[in-house]
Amino acid sequence: MTAPTASKLAALMAARVVPVLRYTDAAAAAYAAEVAVAAGCTTLELTWTIPNVTDLLRALRDKHGSALQLGVGTVLDQQQAREALVAGADFLVSPALATDIVDLAHAADALCLLGAFTPSEVLAARRAGADIVKIFPADTGGPRHLAALKSVYPDTPLCPTGGVTEENMGAYFAAGAALVGIGSNLYDKAAFAARDTAALVAQIVRTREAAHG
Repeated sequence: MTAPTASKLAALMAARVVPVLRYTDAAAAAYAAEVAVAAGCTTLELTWTIPNVTDLLRALRDKHGSALQLGVGTVLDQQQAREALVAGADFLVSPALATDIVDLAHAADALCLLGAFTPSEVLAARRAGADIVKIFPADTGGPRHLAALKSVYPDTPLCPTGGVTEENMGAYFAAGAALVGIGSNLYDKAAFAARDTAALVAQIVRTREAAHG
């Protein structure tokens, strides 16, 4: 692992909570990103489902510079991976075993998180060189499933995503999660619809404090 990649990995692990922004409206995604930054988040995952996601990545990079670590999620193939890396992604996230994107990420000094659910899939992700294994969908098995995986892969950083909330996050950390990905559960739906920035920032700050507590 190169020094830049190691630095990115340390920053990602230190974040503990990674907002996963999955929107079909680019403006909503941009708003969600700025709310997260205002709440002190230093790492964001922008999913490929956001229209023109690479444009949003570049805009956030121009505005916040290296202070913000930006990843692109729901990456399914090499073409998407290349576009994300050219746009400046610090890390790639796939919901599945897209093992062919690992070397592309590492060649660009970026991290790669591969999705897995079963013990065999975790092993395949490890063998492919994934820096972190994303356990998805997390809520299908819950913290007990994560704990079982961690017991046989104690040295593999696991990131449960999918159904993680402020309320159950502690159980995932207790089960061995290195960090968690939280999507829409990070933003109160009514407050988001009303663009109540103060309420949303307070919610994310509370979640981040709980993760670091």
